[in-house]
Amino acid sequence: MKRTFSDAILILAISMWMAFAIGFPLPMASERAQPDKTTVECLKNINNCWFLSYMKPSGPICGSDQVTYSGECHLCSKILFEGLNITKLYDGACENS
Repeated sequence: MKRTFSDAILILAISMWMAFAIGFPLPMASERAQPDKTTVECLKNINNCWFLSYMKPSGPICGSDQVTYSGECHLCSKILFEGLNITKLYDGACENS
């Protein structure tokens, strides 16, 4: 009985945490985003991605390279780990993807 109760509390705690966990905002091209500003935001938030992106994926976003990314975490991983010089154009899939 104690095990079931502690499991229920753990599941409730994780569910509440995930309910309030949201993606982080990246500057958009319409806000005159520069690649270096996007890189700074990615560096500040990339550690939040590893767990959150699997548990609560965000919606698609369009990058300045006209590629649709599965969310801010995906775009940031391309910027930080592959050295791409791109910014977020807008929320949603790119028109040509």
